[in-house]
Amino acid sequence: MVTFNVVRETHGWAVRVGERMTTPFWSRDLAIQEAHGLADAIRCHGAGVTVVIEESRPADARDAAAPANRALPIGPSSWRGARAR
Repeated sequence: MVTFNVVRETHGWAVRVGERMTTPFWSRDLAIQEAHGLADAIRCHGAGVTVVIEESRPADARDAAAPANRALPIGPSSWRGARAR
């Protein structure tokens, strides 16, 4: 039996197969659509497939659970690590 899990991630949604395989999506609807498409493709070959969709949390609960510093440094200095002074 193959199980596709649609789960909330830090920066959007993801379709997971186990813990190692993941496909990121910006929206929950796109993730659900992809999970069902993959499930249909596998079902055509006679395998058992399940799609499990995580319920979305309210925005305030999601923000409270997120780390306070969500911004990541972007730019050449972050590519090389900390600069020597």
